[in-house]
Amino acid sequence: MSAAPTAAAPDTPPDPAPPGAEKESRVGRLLALVRKLIDYGRELAATFQARDPATHARHFGTSDIALILARITQGLHRARALEERLVRNAARLDTPPAPAPRAASPRQSPPARAATAQPTDTTAAPDALVPGLDPGICLPTPEQIAAAVRRRPIGAVIADICRDLGILPNHPLWRELQVVIIREGGNFAVLVKDIITQATRSISERWSASTPPILPPPLAPRPSHAGADPP
Repeated sequence: MSAAPTAAAPDTPPDPAPPGAEKESRVGRLLALVRKLIDYGRELAATFQARDPATHARHFGTSDIALILARITQGLHRARALEERLVRNAARLDTPPAPAPRAASPRQSPPARAATAQPTDTTAAPDALVPGLDPGICLPTPEQIAAAVRRRPIGAVIADICRDLGILPNHPLWRELQVVIIREGGNFAVLVKDIITQATRSISERWSASTPPILPPPLAPRPSHAGADPP
């Protein structure tokens, strides 16, 4: 009686990875993310009127529809400007960084030391062009937005787009956004702080609008004592 046949190990190599599965370039990954944000912003603007007003306040910190739509438009302008920047500078951004220069000679002249001592500001300082929640604040023009996008770190611009589009930590792109913002010179901690502050303010405003003020009970009238004082 012969033994049952055993499964033979495959003698053919596994299928090669599909085209495009190789590691993307830095610009390729950034462009893919920015275009996802553009698609999300367009969908958000198209379906905005059908959304729950409470959702508006939670995502944007305000229920002013005109202001929210203006911020979504601003986010789309910002994303478009970043997309153009990435395409225009793709070759430079994908170039591997040059090796660190050797330590400067102690005989370096004072003017040369002054030139190399100036630091590059790569911090994600709050963008002056991002409007506050006051509807009276004028939004920047597309030209102003494009100028700010050109001079700011890529990660800081993406963080601003998150603010404009009301993206919260439950968004499907959140983990990817976190990595890119940190890697590309943005300040992820400030973005999270802004989201928490906005949520706290939104909850407080909704509670104040829906809950009547709690007043102390009226004092009982003091009984009057007729006649003389007790003996």
